[in-house]
Amino acid sequence: MTLLRATRAPKAEAPGVQAFMCGVCGSLGGEEHWSSGAGRIQGDGAPTRRAERAKRIRLVNRMLAATRTTVTDWQGRFYLVAGPTGKQQVVDSLPHIWQAVQEMTGSSVDPLEQAERLGAVA
Repeated sequence: MTLLRATRAPKAEAPGVQAFMCGVCGSLGGEEHWSSGAGRIQGDGAPTRRAERAKRIRLVNRMLAATRTTVTDWQGRFYLVAGPTGKQQVVDSLPHIWQAVQEMTGSSVDPLEQAERLGAVA
């Protein structure tokens, strides 16, 4: 069973103790992050939500290649981050991807620096 790390631990738990929930419970809540603005472009030539998401995931994987971490789509709403040791974490937005990668690899990733290195930003 895939577990999601809760964004806030219940008050009854001691500081530093992490709370977990199953993937099904975690998939029921929350609004989308602004960075997942897929499908908001209108017009005949506009890419579909799925195509935008796939392109975003390909770019993120190129940015994470040096960390040996990969990101895949999970249920069309979440991302599955897999670390170099096989550890996996389901996250719901791009900022959470960077946080998960840092937790899995022990080093931070600067997405803007990586995007610039790949020529993804002007």
